[in-house]
Amino acid sequence: MKAAAREIKFILRGIVNKRLRAREAGEAPSDDLLGILLESNLGQTKGNGMSTEELMEECKLFYFAGQETTTVLLVWTMVLLSQHQDWQARAREEVKQVFGDKEPDAEGLNQLKVVSKPNQKPSSDVSSFVALKLKI
Repeated sequence: MKAAAREIKFILRGIVNKRLRAREAGEAPSDDLLGILLESNLGQTKGNGMSTEELMEECKLFYFAGQETTTVLLVWTMVLLSQHQDWQARAREEVKQVFGDKEPDAEGLNQLKVVSKPNQKPSSDVSSFVALKLKI
């Protein structure tokens, strides 16, 4: 576990340092999360703002929290699809029609309608929340 933590810290420090160098050269964007956090980090020299270590911890928090949220959403999607096999069949047929044997891409995903237009609402509160998020 400590080896994984060290590797994550090493990789993240490399990303931050690369962005700082690009920023000094005037080439780095400041409209993403890392850019905003780095902007906050500039105040550290004046006694306020975040240190680089705090910035890296925030990045890890956002990343891993996002991973967990996505995982939970996917698990609930699988649970709901297993409970509502009619939805599963409609979604599967639509995916086959849109993609055939091709690998899914963004353009094709935008063509999917079964998961973007609600036809039937699930009964439970959790199901309704997930259905709204997935637009089932």
